[in-house]
Amino acid sequence: MKWRAWSVVLALALSLMPQRSGIERDIDQRTLDAALALANLTDSRFPVTLVSTVPPEASQGIEAWTRFGTNGSAERVFVYTGSDIFRCARWPLSMHQCLVRLASVLVHEAWHFEHGKNQAAAYDAQIAFLMANRATAEHIAAVRTARERVLALEQRAREAAIQRYAAEPADSRQAP
Repeated sequence: MKWRAWSVVLALALSLMPQRSGIERDIDQRTLDAALALANLTDSRFPVTLVSTVPPEASQGIEAWTRFGTNGSAERVFVYTGSDIFRCARWPLSMHQCLVRLASVLVHEAWHFEHGKNQAAAYDAQIAFLMANRATAEHIAAVRTARERVLALEQRAREAAIQRYAAEPADSRQAP
C-alpha cells in the first residue's frame, strides 16, 4: 500500500514539473518587469532575454551582458536569473535594495545598448542610478569595485596588445 501511495505522489509531482517551470518563468519575468519599471526602461526598445546559464567565458559574478554584432552594434541584452542579485530581487518576496541593484544592472546594459562598449561610462551611469535611488553603500561599493576590476582588465589587455604589436617585425604588419 505504501508503494502505491508513493507512486501516486511521484506521478503527481512529475506531472506538475512543467507547470512549475512555467511558473518560474512568470516569476522571473515579473522580476524583470519590476526592475525595468524602476529603471524607467519600460518603453525602451532594447531586447532583453532572461537566461538561466552564462557563457563559458563569462566572468565570475556576472549578472547581465550585452551581445554585440560583428558590426559593433548591440543586438541583445541577457540577464542571468541565477545571479545572487536576481534571486534576491525575485518577485514576490524581493528586497527593495536588491531590486534597485538589479535595475542598475539594466541601466548599465541599456547604456551599452545605446552607446557601445565603453565600460567606464556604463558603470558611471549605473553608479549614478544607484546614488539617485538611495542604494546602500554596500551596493554602490560593489559596483565601484566591479568597475575598477573591469577597467584594470581592459588596461592589461590593451598593454598586452601593444606589446604583441611592438614585438612583431615591422615588415609583417598590415597597413591600415
